[in-house]
Amino acid sequence: MWQPKKTNLLELLAPHPPRTNFHVIAVDQEYTVRVAKTAGRFPWHFHPHGDEGWFIFEGRLRIDTEAGPIELGRGDFTVIPRGTRHSPEALVPNTVVLIFNRRQLGMVLDEPEVDLGGFQENNVE
Repeated sequence: MWQPKKTNLLELLAPHPPRTNFHVIAVDQEYTVRVAKTAGRFPWHFHPHGDEGWFIFEGRLRIDTEAGPIELGRGDFTVIPRGTRHSPEALVPNTVVLIFNRRQLGMVLDEPEVDLGGFQENNVE
């Protein structure tokens, strides 16, 4: 029988370095909500298989895009459309974000050999 479970996002992220993403919600195994601490600038890239929604839980973030930059603070949300080149940058260390996207979003980097600074995705068990 299913039992409700509570997960505190700040406690989940506390022992992990920035750019460790956790899939906290799976919707029909096709869509996911990820949570992560951000640090510095993530390299320029785009997603070929879907849009990417960004919600700022804590801190400040700027996402540079082909269409121009957008700066987001606590409680702000934006969507980066599929195929749009972008590069997010944490303006406050350890900014916490929730990212809404397809699980098989795909990522195409402008510079495929660039260091992703420890980026990884994990499932919450």
